[in-house]
Amino acid sequence: MLSPGSALIFARFALALTFLWFGAMDFTSVGTAITSSWLDGHAMLPDVSDQASSAARAIGVYQIVMAVLIGLPIPSGSFRRIGFAMLGLFCVGALTLMLTNPVWIAAEGGFPAIGAGQDIIKYLAILGLALWCGSFDNTRMFSNRYSQMRVWAQLVMWAGLVLVLGWIGAMKFTATEAAGIEPLVRSHLFFYWMPGQIGLQGTSYAIGAIELFTVAALFGFWFSTRAYRTGLFLAAVTFCVTLSFLVTFSGSWESELGGFPALASAGHFILKDLPLLAVCLALAAETGREGTRYRR
Repeated sequence: MLSPGSALIFARFALALTFLWFGAMDFTSVGTAITSSWLDGHAMLPDVSDQASSAARAIGVYQIVMAVLIGLPIPSGSFRRIGFAMLGLFCVGALTLMLTNPVWIAAEGGFPAIGAGQDIIKYLAILGLALWCGSFDNTRMFSNRYSQMRVWAQLVMWAGLVLVLGWIGAMKFTATEAAGIEPLVRSHLFFYWMPGQIGLQGTSYAIGAIELFTVAALFGFWFSTRAYRTGLFLAAVTFCVTLSFLVTFSGSWESELGGFPALASAGHFILKDLPLLAVCLALAAETGREGTRYRR
């Protein structure tokens, strides 16, 4: 069974890599375009969209500093705590976009048919991961490994996984989402054959059913460690498969910037599953002998 310490190391690596990469991309046209799209739709920042390039660079600097503080192998936890605090604030800020931007699919009747918001809801689980990682540093706020922060962070991480897999899984039963995953499915070594056998919509149904089954198993968090671990395993496999699209789907990379390592918008969405994989490992570690949920 994975130990919390090992899960913590992987989580720091995943967060540092992801946000260092995102931060670097904010200095490119891709980062400017992504920032502009969110600012243009923001109900409270209508005049800032003209400064999208400057805003993207400012966000990029923030993410790079945050990633360095989280990832540096330094003995003192003070810098890491600052990094995790910065990440928490960043996640909260990102989640507010669900309330200020058009994130719903009009063709499917709007809410709860989620469109652009699929990229945003991942930040809830990442927020929980930031809280969980921070709880290991011994300070007045994070007093010890078994602090209340560490326990509450698990609830946030669990809720984040259920939200992502449940909501996106349910969307797989719509024609819009089926059309959206078509280029990814057809490019993948393991899935390219499915549309020819069961149709594109049938493929989407199958993927959605697996994700909803995973959510059902994750509810074992409240009553069954065995079911819960099964759900975490399935979720981890799901995120690993999603990350593999970085290899198989050429649309993950921005061709105008020369392709890899320049992430396209789709690549940003896919790479966020690396911290979500870290969430699965963190929650799994908490069910072991060194975890806080061992006796459940």
